[in-house]
Amino acid sequence: MNITSPVLTTQNPGSFGKGIPSLHQLSRDLMRGARALLSGKTEEGWNRLRAASANFAHFYLMRTRDAAVCPCCGWRGSAFIAGSNWRAPAFQSSCPSCDSRSRHRGLWIVLESVLHDLPSGELLIFAPERILVSRITMLAPDRTLRTTDFYNQDVDYPGEDIQKLTFTEGRFAFLMCNHVLEHVPDDNAAISECARILAPGGTAIFTIPGDYPKRETVTFDQPDSNGHLRHYGMDIIDRFEAAFSAVEVRDMSAAAAPSAHVRKNDMVFVCHR
Repeated sequence: MNITSPVLTTQNPGSFGKGIPSLHQLSRDLMRGARALLSGKTEEGWNRLRAASANFAHFYLMRTRDAAVCPCCGWRGSAFIAGSNWRAPAFQSSCPSCDSRSRHRGLWIVLESVLHDLPSGELLIFAPERILVSRITMLAPDRTLRTTDFYNQDVDYPGEDIQKLTFTEGRFAFLMCNHVLEHVPDDNAAISECARILAPGGTAIFTIPGDYPKRETVTFDQPDSNGHLRHYGMDIIDRFEAAFSAVEVRDMSAAAAPSAHVRKNDMVFVCHR
């Protein structure tokens, strides 16, 4: 496997874990939740309080070994760390050791089944993350892996706009786009460009945050606190089918052990040209 300068920064989920939250950290999280409630941010406040309470219970009261097992790094413990945002608490979210999230743990398992029988060509990852780069390295050691990102310079192809890529048609046998489309103004153009650069018989996989299995995608007037422009529904399948010859929709939790805590309805869209 030829990997040139993958993104390995601590800012990316799936890079380096933060360890089990300390009591000091949990007390600060509780205070932030209380301040949000007092300032009128009711939903955000309750979500913070629920996440902090779950972390205290799992790491300081229960301490059940092997209730959470990370397939990416092998860490075992009582739980994955809960987090929250304005929308909801995210229980069993990040691995204390490697910072994998539900989507990383799900993709870790799914990738084994999709990196077979690919046509000739290179592999491409948009906005690469350490864990997933290492997994593809392990599963496809004889392939050339390339990385690209619009903002980060520490990739093979910096500054590539997924809405208008400079790569030649049919160059890549496989590509992965993990939690990228929700940040892109014209996601239809991005999907079309991914299909264009994929070789005949190639496979592209996409994960995107959404409210599945609801049908309709919700578009925001302004980016939310995570920089998301939309929250997807299953109508995204129609757009994938317009660009690719075949689309598989997989719930990644179905193939994962319960201890991996891959969320139910955490979907991956496997698209074939």
